[in-house]
Amino acid sequence: AVVSTQSGHYGRGKRRQLNKERVAKAIEKKIQAKKRVGKAKAPFKRAEYFVNESYRTGMNEKRMSRLKHQVVKVPDSVKILFLMRMANIAGPMPQKVRKILQHLRLTEMNNAVLVQHSENMIEKIKVIEPYITWGYPSLRSIHNLIFKYGYGSIDGEKSALSSNVIIENKFSKQGLLCLEDVVKQIFEAGPHFEMLIKFMYPFKLQPPKGGFRRVAVHFSKNGSWGNRAEKINSLIRKML
Repeated sequence: AVVSTQSGHYGRGKRRQLNKERVAKAIEKKIQAKKRVGKAKAPFKRAEYFVNESYRTGMNEKRMSRLKHQVVKVPDSVKILFLMRMANIAGPMPQKVRKILQHLRLTEMNNAVLVQHSENMIEKIKVIEPYITWGYPSLRSIHNLIFKYGYGSIDGEKSALSSNVIIENKFSKQGLLCLEDVVKQIFEAGPHFEMLIKFMYPFKLQPPKGGFRRVAVHFSKNGSWGNRAEKINSLIRKML
């Protein structure tokens, strides 16, 4: 009887070992299959692709080197600028461009922000200009942007600025009691401008009907990117 029991234990142990080996082989088979699929999906890039990428990289580097000689004139009366992210131009994005876009929260298409006009901001705009369109928003444009697409951070949550109660609860100590106070403070670049901009999320606008024309060409040459000055207000109306 003792021999029979030991034999039974040995049989069960052998079956467990065989099962483990089968499972290990099955897992290895799946891993190898995924590797083969991954290799099959990898796109084949012709030599022309790398030549074009190298050319575009060189063009970007030349543009960056010319920035120090570029002059961007904005009237002294302009206090606030409207910046909106547009489609990527061909070629790899320079690291400096990427960092500034991230800093300004312009990481997604049709994201827009309001910033204060300063020499430092103009220098940043010069670097990222082929990736954005920008201009001088009117009081009405700022009003419409905030009332239709205004969102703020309330208790860590993204909330629509849909009532004056939200503003009063958040900024009553600063003397801001309603959305109109926020619009006025931002348009005039008041003392609480930076605080309000940090509180608000970037505006996520709708693309204009028919899309943008010639996104790789400057606005002054019948394209889309670059400074539109006061004409930015016409674009804002189309995207509300």
